[in-house]
Amino acid sequence: MSLEHEFFLVNNNFDMNINYIYEWYSSNRYTWKQKASISDHLILYLMDFLNWIPTYNPATKKNTSGLTYYGLTVISATETGKLKQILEKWLCFIEEAPDRFSLRGQTVWRETEDEEGYWESTRIQIHREALQHELHLLVNLTIQASGGNKSILHFGI
Repeated sequence: MSLEHEFFLVNNNFDMNINYIYEWYSSNRYTWKQKASISDHLILYLMDFLNWIPTYNPATKKNTSGLTYYGLTVISATETGKLKQILEKWLCFIEEAPDRFSLRGQTVWRETEDEEGYWESTRIQIHREALQHELHLLVNLTIQASGGNKSILHFGI
């Protein structure tokens, strides 16, 4: 099972106390209906584009941009439109992809038996329909957030 980033639709008056958020997450992670999960591979691939979105980090209580990779991020209702536009553009690109394709993954160090090693660029195999499904779920959250005075709460890996 690969790592995933989880996105939850929450009310704008959601308690942003860090202890409350993690308690809420433990209780609602598997039952919350208004959520989307995006693979870490895709988040890493899109990270430069996601950094264009103004966000809030409840752990540091500071406005920032992009997703907090290892923590929490809040995307306000006013900024979900930008996220929606970015995701919709990517969905247009992906529409042109073959049913199965690969994306560049991380560069990793591989060790050999003789204690030597080398850097290797990894490739992530993707099923187009599965990727489209993930992105559509998140686009739907952005639509609900912008139209319903709600925010999107992101839990990084």
